[in-house]
Amino acid sequence: MSTQLSLFKHLVLELLASRQDARVPEPELIMDDTDQAEAFMLAGREDGVIAPTYLFHTLQLSQLIKPGDDVLDLACGPANQLAQVARVHPDANFVGVDASPEMLELAGETVQRFGLENVRFETRYIQNLEGMTDNSMDVVMSTMSLHHLPDVSVLQATFREAARVLKPDGAVYLADFSRLKREQTRRFFAEQHKEQQSEIFTADYLNSLRAAFTSQEFKQAMGIFGPSTRFNSTALVPFMVVVHRGERHTVTNKALEECQAIFQGLHPAQQQDFSDLKHFFSLGGLPTPQFL
Repeated sequence: MSTQLSLFKHLVLELLASRQDARVPEPELIMDDTDQAEAFMLAGREDGVIAPTYLFHTLQLSQLIKPGDDVLDLACGPANQLAQVARVHPDANFVGVDASPEMLELAGETVQRFGLENVRFETRYIQNLEGMTDNSMDVVMSTMSLHHLPDVSVLQATFREAARVLKPDGAVYLADFSRLKREQTRRFFAEQHKEQQSEIFTADYLNSLRAAFTSQEFKQAMGIFGPSTRFNSTALVPFMVVVHRGERHTVTNKALEECQAIFQGLHPAQQQDFSDLKHFFSLGGLPTPQFL
């Protein structure tokens, strides 16, 4: 059976499922195992399976980030996403925070690899940003990391801290998985590229999908950002969701050129994954800027 046909089958079965499986928190809430951290880092590099997802989020964030902005990335991990956004926006300043020293060591290597000078890192738990000034950030972002939090109360605490450090007119972009109903659907997504990813990453991917919060839990937590905050998910099935706020602007030609170059560097299967994600989010009400 082709991948597209298998995807359609799982989406239909997911839609028909009536019972929501219980959340299973990550076995390790902080990824401090060296092998795990490295597997995640490799999956997010230019030839990795997460690269299409990162490009999608970079394009979305490019509508919110302006020259001179101070941008906070919550749970930045090895900084593959953060480095890409910082490359596209060299005139903005970025702070990546993560609780794992192993991840931040890899993050430093990522920034050095691209020769970036507009990124710095701090070791912090994202639900407690004590020491960070109120109303100091123009943009708060987080991509594919919130499922590592232990429970809904900590998710809510994280959103409160993000709102505290955000300027009153600041922008928010928080993206993550949403919990699917069926274990078979979770396994499909975790294993569809298993030939291109390590066994460690496949296992971590499945654990991440089991640990994801529900769309309703995100909607309840996002109220702290105010009534203008929006929630979007992939159409038909909320495999991935985005909580976002902020005035969107036209992406500069330079940023689009950078994103176009990143897209051209993806292999055909990755390009298809990017197009599929863009399509499903567009159907879910979140269009993506077009390349030049």
